[in-house]
Amino acid sequence: MQMDRNYIVYPLFITGLVIAVLLAVSFIPEQTIADLGIRQMDILSDIRKDTAENETYLEAVLLPALPVEKEKKIPCPQGTVCFEDYSQDGDGLSAFLQALDYADKQNVRIAFFGDSYIEGDIFSGDLRAFLQEKYGGRGVGMVLPVSHVASFRKTVEHSFGGWNNFSIIDGNDNTKMGVSGNYCTPSGNAWVKYSGVKRPNLDYVSKVSLIYRLPSGNATVSYRINNSKEPVSVNLDCSPTVTSYDIAADSIGNIRLDFASGNNIHIYGVSMQSETGVAVDNFSLRGAPGTTLKYLPENIVKQTDSVLNNYNLIILQYGLNVMSANNKNYSTYKKGMKETVEHLKKCFPKSSILLLSVGDRSMRKSGEYVTMPCVEAMVETQREICAETGIVFWNLFEAMGGVGSMVELVASIPPKANKDYTHLNFEGGKYLGEKLFNTIIFEKSKFDKKNRNRYGKPVVKNG
Repeated sequence: MQMDRNYIVYPLFITGLVIAVLLAVSFIPEQTIADLGIRQMDILSDIRKDTAENETYLEAVLLPALPVEKEKKIPCPQGTVCFEDYSQDGDGLSAFLQALDYADKQNVRIAFFGDSYIEGDIFSGDLRAFLQEKYGGRGVGMVLPVSHVASFRKTVEHSFGGWNNFSIIDGNDNTKMGVSGNYCTPSGNAWVKYSGVKRPNLDYVSKVSLIYRLPSGNATVSYRINNSKEPVSVNLDCSPTVTSYDIAADSIGNIRLDFASGNNIHIYGVSMQSETGVAVDNFSLRGAPGTTLKYLPENIVKQTDSVLNNYNLIILQYGLNVMSANNKNYSTYKKGMKETVEHLKKCFPKSSILLLSVGDRSMRKSGEYVTMPCVEAMVETQREICAETGIVFWNLFEAMGGVGSMVELVASIPPKANKDYTHLNFEGGKYLGEKLFNTIIFEKSKFDKKNRNRYGKPVVKNG
């Protein structure tokens, strides 16, 4: 009689074989074969003790983490174009924003560099007005003895005679240039007169500073305040470095300075301001591309910066003179402006730097004015300049309204731009000056909140 087979061992054998195969597979490392990824299998993962997890747990028990308040990103308010901060720590404007808290005790100084877009103190003058209204300050800041837009400018009355003017864009000796990219020397009996205007904070000042250098010899200057009949005569000693002669009075409504002929003095400007509050210096150079600033002599700029107790903010507004209607490749300009920014960082080591993009610019096509094809390419190039040099960017093109906005500004009532469809007028300067001011105020509130969250209390006065 044949005995029945014992089939019980077969399932046990198959189960054991499967377990053995799975254990063997678990030792195969993760790898890629023919572009297919093979993941490691671990059938004991649920019961295996994870050493790393245990170490983390022990660290958590031994060294409990301090509670950290996570910073919340504050959205940009509707109608405001916010700054794009490409600095390493995200505090690219900290030197300026923190200084605003001390404006009641000292000057907060801004150098606004640009081309004909800000000529006559358009745009920069309105930014000054808004900042001085909020943070205090008086006066128009630093002005050269010579100006070809003196009759056009509305923020100071300016007359002069007997001067030689040298500009960095005219191929002159760059080693003598001042912070504005200019310097003046007397030719004959030179004179200059500045008068306040009937606008808020511009009718009088309490301090006038003559910024100059006298490499050799000496010079005599006489001045008269508020049309006084008796001039005050001053002997200026030799000074191979930039220095200043300061004139203080309770209320200086106008001042005239006269220089004797035959001296070797280099005049870099006359600053009209108060002892505290915001000062904005308009440094416009008609036709300038911006890259010329890399030729400013570092020693003279640093000396001027020191004499003026340091600029807190450098604003750069350029690009119009580089654009060509259908050119969308600005790599050469980008290289030159990156070099310029790095040079300015050396010249103004304590300053924040803000670069403004070009605004909208129109050309005539098929009988209508339309945005030039090159504008957006230039805006993106300028954004890349900021990203690659670690400074702050403001999209002026977007703030204007983007594509077609120049046509709208020209057509607005009253008009905000000229019929060259390139430049703002004073109404347009006020329009964009207020937009930039609103962005600054928003960024200031973000800066203060960030510092409170980071340190548990404000790190700046009045924070």
